[in-house]
Amino acid sequence: MITMFKSIFTWLVCATTVCTVLTATLTAAPQHALAEDFFTPRQLLAEQFHASQRVTYLRVEPTSEQRARVESRIGRALPKASYTFFIALSNGKVDGYALFDEQVGQHEPISLATFFDADGRVTRVEVVAYREPYGDGIRAERFRKQFVGRSAQSHFRAGEDIDAVSGATISSHSMCIGVQRATALFDETIAKLTPAAVLATR
Repeated sequence: MITMFKSIFTWLVCATTVCTVLTATLTAAPQHALAEDFFTPRQLLAEQFHASQRVTYLRVEPTSEQRARVESRIGRALPKASYTFFIALSNGKVDGYALFDEQVGQHEPISLATFFDADGRVTRVEVVAYREPYGDGIRAERFRKQFVGRSAQSHFRAGEDIDAVSGATISSHSMCIGVQRATALFDETIAKLTPAAVLATR
């Protein structure tokens, strides 16, 4: 179910609104003393979609049927009731999407961002914040690039489909869970929207 569909910003105006939405998206969880922040969501969106005219956001609350299908795909329960997708638009077309989320590592949550093209294929994965004292080798490009090109129809098994990082096996597994969940959520919610519905946002 779609619960919110709103334009966030153009690249020239509405910076205050951007900060408010992005802060609410990724800081709902409690802060951790050991957290190392590598990016802000706003930085990543501006970098990834620098050529786009504007970015909107769409908050989705999966229906019980959608939740069941997503959970069946990923083999675990969805931890949240709603998720916020960011949508980059230019000249009447979608440039891409992004989802900022968290997945528990060995002890603490890992904040990650998954970017998609207009068809739901992963174009980029980033570790936004890391809170463990070790295992941050998952930030390496060699590891993250393995997700590029994958979609909801792909497999994400750490150590099989995705090579785990030596010394960061648990964190590698957590990243696979997070990205797989993002692709499944995209496929069950965003991909079901008509192009007109996406482009109708202001």
